[in-house]
Amino acid sequence: MKSIKIYKASELPKEWDALTGDNPYLKRKFLEFIEGTEHDYTPTYHLFYDDEGALDSIFLSHPRKGYNMTMFTKFVYRVKVTFIYLPMCVTRNCIVMGKLKNFVLDEIKAIKGYKMVLNLDNRDMPGFATGYTCPKCILQLNFNSFDDYFASMRSDYRNRAKKVMAKSSVLTFKFIDNKTQFTDELYKQYLNVLNNSKMRIETLSKEYFEGEQFSIFVAYLQEKPVGFVQLLPNGKELIFEFVGVDYKYNAEYAVYHRMLYEIIRYGIDNGYESVDFGQTADDIKLKLGSKYVYLYAALHHSNPIMNRICDIVGKKIQYKPVTTPYRVFKGDE
Repeated sequence: MKSIKIYKASELPKEWDALTGDNPYLKRKFLEFIEGTEHDYTPTYHLFYDDEGALDSIFLSHPRKGYNMTMFTKFVYRVKVTFIYLPMCVTRNCIVMGKLKNFVLDEIKAIKGYKMVLNLDNRDMPGFATGYTCPKCILQLNFNSFDDYFASMRSDYRNRAKKVMAKSSVLTFKFIDNKTQFTDELYKQYLNVLNNSKMRIETLSKEYFEGEQFSIFVAYLQEKPVGFVQLLPNGKELIFEFVGVDYKYNAEYAVYHRMLYEIIRYGIDNGYESVDFGQTADDIKLKLGSKYVYLYAALHHSNPIMNRICDIVGKKIQYKPVTTPYRVFKGDE
């Protein structure tokens, strides 16, 4: 077994992409893009080769100072954490473990201080404290049209949607050219949402929103932009990335809610099979008909005493998912 570290995505071998499956955020091209736009991002790419010289497992890590470990509670405990995670709040993890899983876990444990692995599909992380992180909200687009989506709803959810459509009827929507039309005003709207959020890890740069791999549509009130949505197409899946809102207009015109419906309309009209609505504002997204896919975080400290404390308090600081059983569609049980 051989383990190596690489510090630039441009130096990663082609085999890296072969292990990443349908995770667009782990592809070498995307990692190079992140390195070029997020200037505080200092990644280390870890590669594990088996005895035959084949690449078996990978992960990336990067340190962050001042992370609020207890962000899902009323308490504040800010510490330096090495994240096994991508530098934006997405629903994917950034670790692939093959038959060398135990060696991978040992390397993570050897990193000094706190380490946190985010957005895991299960709790199978021996030696780590595990618990819920924010689930992802997935809407299956089993509809022939946007009208069919509305017609599939139970009456109370359909009536709620109609009220949103009525309040926002004066809005228009247009896709923009990210490079030339993503303005400082739109970026400020992203910061509005970020600063309003109780759960955040990092602030993305304006350059991130100019990436050509994304699709961005803007909501206009007459000629004024009052919100935008950033999307990432990923095969038959449409990923909701980030959003911006001018809160001066949001309540009166239901800007945010209407943009969520426009994501669904766009997904249906363009033949996507599902929308990944992400990990925040889950109560709203569940009322659209999304379903939870649970995700987990794993926490470890290199000091054995501190690691024991992590194990004790881990479940007390984990995310608490919404428990209301929303039955949005007529066939829901």
